[in-house]
Amino acid sequence: MAILENGVPVADVLAELGRRHRTDAPHADRPGMVNTYDTGMATVERLATDAFGMYLHVNPLYSTAFPSVYAMERELVGVATDLLHGGPCATGNWTSGGSESCLLALKAARDARPDVAEPRVVLPVSAHAAWWKAAHYLGVSADVTPLDPRSFRADVDAIRAAVDDSTVLVVLSAPQYAHGVVDPIVEVAGICRERSVRLHVDACIGGWVLPFKELLGLPVPPWDFRVDGVSSITVDLQKYGYTTKGCSLVLYRDRGLRRPQYFAHAGWTGYPIANSTVQSSKPGGLLAAAWAVVRHLGEDGYLRLTEESLGLTRVLADEVSRIDGLTVLGEPESTLLAVTTTRDGEFFAFVDELGRRGWEMQPQLSQPGVPPSIHFTMTAGHGKYLDDLLAVLRAAAAAAASREPLLPAGRIEELRSLPYDIAPERLRAVVGASVAPGRETASLHHIVDCLPLPLRAMAMLDHHEALTAPC
Repeated sequence: MAILENGVPVADVLAELGRRHRTDAPHADRPGMVNTYDTGMATVERLATDAFGMYLHVNPLYSTAFPSVYAMERELVGVATDLLHGGPCATGNWTSGGSESCLLALKAARDARPDVAEPRVVLPVSAHAAWWKAAHYLGVSADVTPLDPRSFRADVDAIRAAVDDSTVLVVLSAPQYAHGVVDPIVEVAGICRERSVRLHVDACIGGWVLPFKELLGLPVPPWDFRVDGVSSITVDLQKYGYTTKGCSLVLYRDRGLRRPQYFAHAGWTGYPIANSTVQSSKPGGLLAAAWAVVRHLGEDGYLRLTEESLGLTRVLADEVSRIDGLTVLGEPESTLLAVTTTRDGEFFAFVDELGRRGWEMQPQLSQPGVPPSIHFTMTAGHGKYLDDLLAVLRAAAAAAASREPLLPAGRIEELRSLPYDIAPERLRAVVGASVAPGRETASLHHIVDCLPLPLRAMAMLDHHEALTAPC
């Protein structure tokens, strides 16, 4: 309860925040490679901060009191549907982020089919984890389909086989997060039209890149509302729109498709309510900041940022292909790429060596037919750090090739052979005994990667719950 003690002067509070923030990634001298979307422009951050402050006490729940935020929402949705060729009837809403956008798209699809007693959603294994969370929250069963082992795109034949009379939604990605490739949307759209099933394109991370890539005259596979059969699309402004966190859009081809997303109630003693999103009260400052950043950057700014980000991605992919022991998975079509090691047993040692050199990366676990990898989300702000990154990648790959694996072979086999019905306390003890002190990120991911698939979530849940649990 220390923060409730006698009040503290503003300067002291800010100083304490500064000390705390210095423990966070990214490091003060460079942006993170996966979790920071940086234009490199000081004007963008200042504008977002000022706009948020102007709307600090605005709550978009109350449309009659704060009509300006509804106007800004309509304008952001309008520019997005224009970019995605939605036509005059396309519509949508602002949400708190990609996870909420995905949940709402699934809710709209589920509630549009009250005749389906046990609704199902078809998800390629590359679909973002937010879709599994949405399915879990909404009581929708997930049918998981594999990827093409060479391109890492969704397997069309597997999706065709998975769609049945209980399917309310099929999800594809443009691009998928892990490897930066665009799924075969035209082919799957044909299947969805034949079966009268909604098709959603998750473009949370690519929806503000691919339109500008196309405007630059670069090849982009068909993916947006121009594809007959695409019902809805999600786009995160908080990523390559470079707005503040807490800004995403869920878009629909028409109002009829969106309608089941809403909740309305007038049967209680308080005010009548109609919600377009999960949240009722929402911070108007986030919407104002997003509108201000989009207005400031404009089409010319986004074209420049997209061109620079795509160029950096190409350079990184080309250079990685020349590093002994490393390879890029798939052929990235946006600003994302995945890198793995070419020799067995070196990957997590490689991740550990990166961490030792001050570059904590995001490991992506292996899946059936898909090796583990590290993920890169490239932005224009990364340009001046690219040479340093390449030097670190070369050094880490060389070091990983000449050292012992992060976990001994006996421990790897023990982890792989753990029974599915292991008690949580026993799993916690095994995992805890395997974590290498001072190398927690790499060793924890290696441990989880070795576990049978049903135990991975249990281990991660236990680790993350402990971060905020007092006992």
